[in-house]
Amino acid sequence: MTSIKNRAKELSNIPLFAGISLENLNNLLYCTRSFEEQYRKDDVIFLEAEEISYLGIILSGSVLMMKDDIYGNQTMLSYMTTGELFGETFAVRKERECRVTFIAGSPTRVLFLAVNNLIHTCPNGCAFHNVLTTNFFNLLGRKNEMLLEKIVIQSKTTIREKILAYLSLLAEQQDSRYVTLPITKTAMAGFLSVNRSAMMRELSNMKKEGIIDYQKDTFRILVASAT
Repeated sequence: MTSIKNRAKELSNIPLFAGISLENLNNLLYCTRSFEEQYRKDDVIFLEAEEISYLGIILSGSVLMMKDDIYGNQTMLSYMTTGELFGETFAVRKERECRVTFIAGSPTRVLFLAVNNLIHTCPNGCAFHNVLTTNFFNLLGRKNEMLLEKIVIQSKTTIREKILAYLSLLAEQQDSRYVTLPITKTAMAGFLSVNRSAMMRELSNMKKEGIIDYQKDTFRILVASAT
């Protein structure tokens, strides 16, 4: 574990800390018993059934939320990237049992904060605490919106429709018809709940038809609609 008490400037761009001064941010990191960890791609961060009391904030990289069924099949439920939270849904529950597995989707740095010190009134009367709590619940609301967005994408019938819906979402988020995948293509197939080989064939066909263009993880949407 690495101390991050002197990294307030880097953390000031994290949405959870919006509106909190650099001076107060140093105090916040101490108050919430924060620490940083680094993970390699595919490392497990939280294991299903593990009891957790810390939420994670992604400083760099990505985190995949996975679920195994009783037959051994694994499904990717969602993913999070730089600045986003993960694990908070389970950490705030009374039981605190993680019901999914979180793994690093790439080399990833994570800042952990003690949830109890975040959602409950600070005994030290810290001025920043109300701002932190407000930011936290705003981010929870945003995660619910993202869940709805995934439902819309996965409700599409064909692989092409799912790809276009996902690229449309990224274009909206990145405010450009040139978009960069925040995850690998393997993870993208998992997010869309489609076979990776079938997805790659469809991407190739869409490129040949002039619907999209792409080079590695950078995509350009060439037409408004092509379903």
